[in-house]
Amino acid sequence: MVNKDVKDSTNMGRATTSTILRRPSNSKITKRGEQSTSSNMIENIPRELLIEIFSRIAQTSFTDIHNVKLSCKDFHEAAEDTYVYRHMSLDNFPLVAWKPLTEKEQAFLTKCKECRNPEITYRQAVLDYFSGKRPKSALGHLQRALDANHIGALYVTCIILLFSGDDELKACGMKLMAGMKKSKYVRGKLKEHRDKLKSMLRLMWVENPALRRRPVCYTRQDNHRRRRRRVEMDDEEEVHCEGCTVDSEIKFLVDSFPHW
Repeated sequence: MVNKDVKDSTNMGRATTSTILRRPSNSKITKRGEQSTSSNMIENIPRELLIEIFSRIAQTSFTDIHNVKLSCKDFHEAAEDTYVYRHMSLDNFPLVAWKPLTEKEQAFLTKCKECRNPEITYRQAVLDYFSGKRPKSALGHLQRALDANHIGALYVTCIILLFSGDDELKACGMKLMAGMKKSKYVRGKLKEHRDKLKSMLRLMWVENPALRRRPVCYTRQDNHRRRRRRVEMDDEEEVHCEGCTVDSEIKFLVDSFPHW
């Protein structure tokens, strides 16, 4: 009887061991089931929603949207939509390429242009105007970027009006700039686009002769705003004098120009 019990116990042990050894296959089935469930969930997300989400990711990070494309087929297809490329960030690409672009980089920028990405148009306007080579062409590019509500394009339009040498156009530029400063949201974006513009100008030859005539919008001693640090003025100060505001803005930008 003892031997029989030992055999039965041994057989049970073998059965238990055999069961444990077979568990990985069940685990694989479970993982496959989880993957299938995840795949079904992705397929159930409306394509329009995916495109909207990916367009917002594309606005902030080229790297992140690139990683999204590698996730799965559905994500890749949605991330290739025209609307996503229209909102694509170009921060990873300098205004002036000091070395030849790769085929992939060139194809990417070409697609952004074909999808009417306003940043592409805006950058071309900056090159055309500040280099002095195609100032009239710059206005056309700016208008297309403005039609897409590009705040940087509105800022550059103000600068062009202020440096035009025409009193009426300068007055128009002052009003536009002051209007931008009155909105806290736009004021924050304005600082962002000004800093980006200054970075772009450092990469190119600024040779437009119109920029040599620095306009002065308010000549008296500045008593219209509290003495604050620049960052505080950009982010918090309410504008009371258009002339003071524009003169300060011009000063910030002119620091990026070459000394003729």
